[in-house]
Amino acid sequence: MPGEKIRLKITDKGSNRGQGIGNLDNGTMVVVEGAASRVGKEVNVELVRLYETSAGKMIFAKLSRKS
Repeated sequence: MPGEKIRLKITDKGSNRGQGIGNLDNGTMVVVEGAASRVGKEVNVELVRLYETSAGKMIFAKLSRKS
C-alpha cells in the first residue's frame, strides 16, 4: 500500500497545521500533508504509511506531483 497513488477528495482540515482529511470508500480516514488549502477539491495523493488503532485504520499520505 505505501507508494500507491490514488485520487481523493479533501473534505476537512486536519488537526495539525497544513493537513487535509479525506476518506476512502470504505470509510478509512486519510490524512494528507500539505492539503489544508485544498478542502473541497479532489487531489492526487501518494500513500505513505498505514496506522492501525483499536478504533480503526488511519492512512497518512502526501500530495502527489500531479496535484
